[in-house]
Amino acid sequence: MKNKIFLLLALFAFPALSFSQEILTGLYTNPVVKANFKSIKAKPAKSNMMLTLPFFDDFSGSGIFPSDSLWADKNVFINSSYPVSPPTVGVATFDAINDTGALYTDANSYGFTADTLTSNPIRLDSMFGISPGPLHISDSVYFSFYYQPQGIGNAPEPDDSLVLEFYSPKTSSWNHIWSSKGYTLLQFQSMYNNVYFKQVMIPLTDTANYFHKGFQFRFYNYASLANSGQPSWAAGNVDIWNIDYVYLNKLRSKADSIYQDLAFVEPAPSVLKNYYSMPWTQFNVNPAGEMKDTLYLTISNLYNDTIQSCYQYIVKEVGGTWSVDDTTCGIMPPPCGNGGVGNVDPFNVSGYQTYQPHARPAVCFVFPSSTKDSADFTITHINNTTTFPDICKKNDTIIYNQHFYNYYAYDDGVPEAGYGLTPANSMLAYQFHLNQADTLHAVKMFFNQTLNNASQQYFHLTIWDDASNNPGNIIYQKSGYKPFYEDSLNKFHTYRIDDTTLVLNGTFYVGWKQVTADNLNIGFDMNSDKHDKIFYNTGNGWFNSMYQGALMIRPVVGKTLPITTGVEETIANAEKIKVYPNPSNGENIFIVLPPSMDQVKSELTVQLFDLRGSLLHTLPYSKSINVSGLQNGIYLLCVNTKDNSNWYITKLIIVK
Repeated sequence: MKNKIFLLLALFAFPALSFSQEILTGLYTNPVVKANFKSIKAKPAKSNMMLTLPFFDDFSGSGIFPSDSLWADKNVFINSSYPVSPPTVGVATFDAINDTGALYTDANSYGFTADTLTSNPIRLDSMFGISPGPLHISDSVYFSFYYQPQGIGNAPEPDDSLVLEFYSPKTSSWNHIWSSKGYTLLQFQSMYNNVYFKQVMIPLTDTANYFHKGFQFRFYNYASLANSGQPSWAAGNVDIWNIDYVYLNKLRSKADSIYQDLAFVEPAPSVLKNYYSMPWTQFNVNPAGEMKDTLYLTISNLYNDTIQSCYQYIVKEVGGTWSVDDTTCGIMPPPCGNGGVGNVDPFNVSGYQTYQPHARPAVCFVFPSSTKDSADFTITHINNTTTFPDICKKNDTIIYNQHFYNYYAYDDGVPEAGYGLTPANSMLAYQFHLNQADTLHAVKMFFNQTLNNASQQYFHLTIWDDASNNPGNIIYQKSGYKPFYEDSLNKFHTYRIDDTTLVLNGTFYVGWKQVTADNLNIGFDMNSDKHDKIFYNTGNGWFNSMYQGALMIRPVVGKTLPITTGVEETIANAEKIKVYPNPSNGENIFIVLPPSMDQVKSELTVQLFDLRGSLLHTLPYSKSINVSGLQNGIYLLCVNTKDNSNWYITKLIIVK
């Protein structure tokens, strides 16, 4: 699907304001990085931080920042959203946004140094292990990596570049080793035999400068902002580069470009047919109809010989007892589970895995129904081989967290672009479907920031009924709204419906009528194609969007639980309040509020939920709370105003 998305973007790639009525832009800030900002800069090396060979990272681990154990800085974004067909799941993405998630302060249209990725110091003076001793040029030390311009984002211009430098402990200086000027991905593919990622092999032959204790390497990119006369369309998440599979070791050669690695390439998919997430009460009306019958998995063999692999997936209820084990599908007994044993041919010969039980595993289960308001499940995919030692085990497992709360989501929660309309009075409508009549309580929207917050223009929140698979009559509209930027991980802003009797049934549409011609810049997930659900009207009737992707708009139905975005918002608000001791031994805990909440302490309520969103206790706010009645486990502690207009959540762990 990403290939199709890219081909479309090649035609409509992030234009400045033009005669187009629909426009995609890059992101002025990266909200994921911004919310997870940790003030950790590259530090002087300590002796206990020194690495030894081999150095390897394929960025397949969890987290959005590079691993502290390998890297000295936190500027790049570790993700699976921006690359197109990477070697393995996860890449490091370079753009024009700093480690706080905001545009670099010296960003300009002429060019500036943007993201940097620096290794921790490495011992290149010696070999360790079975035969320790000094390193020599005869030990054939090579440095390699894969890189890709643009990916699924904005292409770097020809004057932009990606640069690699080596640090010489002898001269205390950084030396230029390699660089590439900017290209579109189509240009890049035409240059390099239609590959999506190009591998670079660099021998280390300067023993005088580099074969010392404290050797380092670093990547950085030069970026530039496009000139724009329309501030609401000016974006900063531009000039994208992706790197993967960084490897430094001895006893290599220029031909050492294949690896004994069987790996997943894409992140784990949702098992729902139509949504990433949907309300649990709506799912239980038609469980079988909402489930996919097969999944799409991308598996690659980076070796030059056929590998025998063993695949399975395991499904578990979070906080419950239900699970699907290896024998549920009846295809193969343990240890191979659902998919059994199959051969995987080399990627450079046959492409990705085609054996259907592995690449297209059947969904042989339906989640168990219940009368609860929410549910959580984990789907773990495992692909192992016993025919040879796999050099990287991290990329053999991918996990999808299937949430069922009180909202619908077509998007995966990460925006790769922003979507906007022009001119004034344009209307946007997003289609959803209810399996049974339900009350619409709110609409959650994720707006990307633009330069100088120029996109904060008024709009009318609007709900339509259905007219032959098009937006029909307006059944609710309220004016006076603006894009609101939440400073948290994947945090959607909640626009509440003040009509508590707005009961909907069947197909309905959520969106806006805008007041000005400015870009409101709603988040746009380019990894899920729901353009057939996106409708726009600029005065000449309703049309489907020409852009493949999903808007980050989520209607909230059913009960008015404050936890409407589940664990994502739990993590998002973890920095807003603090609880100690945490973990707790089950006695008293203390709640520390941010200063902004001091004046409203008397209006606050404390609520405790389990991980499925079930409310356990409600009590007035107090700095000290007794939790002796809670069993061992993980809970969500919510401090909110009485009208639920503002609330802050963090995890509470009980260990007695």
